[in-house]
Amino acid sequence: MLAALQSATSAALYTSSHLWTSIALFVGALGTVVALRGIFAQLGFTRSQSITKIAEKTLEVRLEELSKSMRDSARLVEQVSAELDARAVLAKKLKEEADAAEVLAGIHKEQVEAIRRLMDAELEGTERHIRRDSILIGIGSFIAGGAVSLVITLLVHPLH
Repeated sequence: MLAALQSATSAALYTSSHLWTSIALFVGALGTVVALRGIFAQLGFTRSQSITKIAEKTLEVRLEELSKSMRDSARLVEQVSAELDARAVLAKKLKEEADAAEVLAGIHKEQVEAIRRLMDAELEGTERHIRRDSILIGIGSFIAGGAVSLVITLLVHPLH
C-alpha cells in the first residue's frame, strides 16, 4: 500500500513538473515573439507597411533623400581630405626632423672618428715610449744584477 502511494505521488510530481516546463516554454516563446515584433516595429517593418507604401514615395522625397546623402558624403570627403592633409604635413615635418638628426649623427660620427684617430696616435706614441723604457730597464737590471753578483762573489771569495 505504501509503495502504491509513493508511486502515485511520484507520478503526480512528474506530471506537475512537465506541466510547469511546458508553461515556461510557452511563456518564453511568447516573450520572444513580442520582442521580435517590437524590434521590427522599431526598424519600421509593420504589417500595414507594404511595398505599395514604399512605392508611394514621391520623386521629390527620393531626390531630397539623395541630396541629403550627397551633402553628407561631401562633408565626409572634406573631413577625410583635411585629415590626410594634416597627416601629410606631419609626415613632412617628421622627415625634416629625421634628416636633421641624420646630419647631426654624421657630425657626431666624424667627431668620434677624429677622436679615435687622435687616441690611436697618442696610444701608439705612448706604446713606443713604454717599450723603449721597458727595454732600458731590462738591460739596466741585467747589468746591475751582474755587477752585484760580481761584487758579492769578490767579497765572499776574494782574489788572492
